[in-house]
Amino acid sequence: MARTYAVDVATYQPSNLTSYHNHGAKDVLVKVSEGTGYFNPKASAQIKSAHDNHMYVHGYHFALFGNSVSLAKAEAKFFVHRAKYLNISKKRYLALDWETGDGNIVTGSKYSNTKAILAFMKVVHDEGYKVMLYSSASLLRTAIDTEKVVRKYGTCLWVAAYPYSGATYKPDFNYFPSMDGVALWQFTDNWCGLNVDGNISLINLHPDAVAKKKVVAKKTTKKSEPKVIGIAYAPIINGDPKWSIKLIDDKGHYKKDEYIPTNSNWKVFATKTLKGMKCYKLGTNQWAPAKFFKMK
Repeated sequence: MARTYAVDVATYQPSNLTSYHNHGAKDVLVKVSEGTGYFNPKASAQIKSAHDNHMYVHGYHFALFGNSVSLAKAEAKFFVHRAKYLNISKKRYLALDWETGDGNIVTGSKYSNTKAILAFMKVVHDEGYKVMLYSSASLLRTAIDTEKVVRKYGTCLWVAAYPYSGATYKPDFNYFPSMDGVALWQFTDNWCGLNVDGNISLINLHPDAVAKKKVVAKKTTKKSEPKVIGIAYAPIINGDPKWSIKLIDDKGHYKKDEYIPTNSNWKVFATKTLKGMKCYKLGTNQWAPAKFFKMK
């Protein structure tokens, strides 16, 4: 499987995730909540930016419950409530971040820690979401019975292990934290010098995604064809000639499964601002953001 890059973001990262996408990130894991009262104030903007950049959006929760089953269930319910509010798709992952920090106690027994972690994951899973468990390689080996977790939820571990300090551009698999059930490896806390965690996938994080149908803008009949005001060229984006641009309707909403390929020319019949974006009309009720084109 072709491995893909992912970043995880919280309030410390910007609301605009375009730079991460431009460096090759296909997925983003957005911090949704912490404990039973905190939620990331930037989450909505970060998710919107991720979608604008055609990135897959997952969410995560920072645990404070330690080895308490009752607190774990309460935090999971809060997490799910916020994830639903943010409209995170149930086709994506909701991850539990269980590590040292903000008062989370990790010194309980492996049995009690795992029991609480599984109680949290069960609440999330029972709500219809795919689940993942994040922690450092050290804690996963010493404080959590990962065999139980993997047996219950399959390949679902998100492991943090940094072989290098400073800006890191790609993972060195000579230092891969080998263990069963790894879905995602967080190999740096400063990916490409952008001060964001860098992750590499070990599994397909979105198996539901199929090759999207590229829909050519419908041509109007000669009788009703409006005046052409210019020709727009959609250049290759991010070095990928197979990249596609999603079309939007007259109201500024993205159209389901309607795309046009890059490296192609299009007649422009009108310009209009939709949802704050300058757009070109390419066909009947078919518009595309002007930022993806160069006028000839």
